Amino acid sequence: MIPQEGTMERCIVAFSARSERIGETYSFDDVYERLSGNGVPKLVIFSSDFDNFSLYSGLFHEKFPESHVIGMSSDCIYSSEGCSDTGLSALAIYSGIECACGVLHEAGRCPIKYTKNALKAIDELGITARDSGRVCCLEFTASYEYNEELVLDTFREARGNSRKITLFGSSAAQRRGTERSYVSLDGEVYEDESVFVYIRNLNGSITVISENTYRPTGKYFTATDVDCDSKTVYEFNERPAAAYLASLIGVEVPVVARDIARYPVGRIYDNKIYIATGRSVGKNASITFGSTVYNYSDTVLLEPDDPHKVSDRLIADIDDLGFKPSFSLAVNCAFNYDIFADTGITGTFAKRLAEKAGVYAGVSGRSEQLGCANITKTMLLAAFE
Repeated sequence: MIPQEGTMERCIVAFSARSERIGETYSFDDVYERLSGNGVPKLVIFSSDFDNFSLYSGLFHEKFPESHVIGMSSDCIYSSEGCSDTGLSALAIYSGIECACGVLHEAGRCPIKYTKNALKAIDELGITARDSGRVCCLEFTASYEYNEELVLDTFREARGNSRKITLFGSSAAQRRGTERSYVSLDGEVYEDESVFVYIRNLNGSITVISENTYRPTGKYFTATDVDCDSKTVYEFNERPAAAYLASLIGVEVPVVARDIARYPVGRIYDNKIYIATGRSVGKNASITFGSTVYNYSDTVLLEPDDPHKVSDRLIADIDDLGFKPSFSLAVNCAFNYDIFADTGITGTFAKRLAEKAGVYAGVSGRSEQLGCANITKTMLLAAFE
């Protein structure tokens, strides 16, 4: 069915939590029914649970062969239409954008070898310095390694110094108990790649809002011995890193080691705090992080912020945009989802966001990416005028 001129919606979000067993298509059928009556979308952005991801990727490509379709496995499925631990959500954009897509291979080892793929997409759209504020790059990365920063360096190399392209995205969610994660572009599923789409908003600007879900404790220090390649901090203030954190928290090192993710630090740069979450503690009391804490960087111990205050700040940020979003894309790591779920405000916040951000869909993975930084425990929202 082709809608009559003037009746087409610019963007539609569809959501279903019906499919829970491998191989079922109930959720896809629900989503496709909602999206298919509005013409052919220029771009579909989807997320789903791990088990049915490959199935959904193939079905989207089969049903929308003329559209670009990009997606990732997600820890939770959430949108302006609902949220669930399993199922499928999709945001389809039908008008008011131009887009070009591609893939960076060997994401965990050497994605910079494939800079030409990003340059090809940039050239296809003819992105120049005049596009500042109305072009973004959305990327989803799947990798066994914690090397998202290699991917970000590749996009920075492709962008060059003259173009102003806002980059944001997410590391795909890993299947519980494994290090496998999935991303997809136009029907192809990948496990060690970064898929991306450059989007030009023909209707106005694109603004990415960020709010940290952890706040400074007031305990500041310096990383004084760091191996940036392995993302390992050996010393804070010239003391073994985990021992120093334990002294600040008032516990023993084994307590920190057992649950290092509970004690993130903030790397301070240009008056902003970039959150780094620990992955493991070594026998020498070193801490290996998921993102780089650079040598001699100013750092602060963080603690959970009040989720109500975080959501209030994000809503206020949307009010301050100066425009009413037509639609939005949200990125949250699994830590954030758990915090909101534990405090019982997930549903309330989703409704508030829908009132302010327009129709939206979100993804939840291992970490968020913004500009040149790989971060965690941060809420991102890309608002499209």
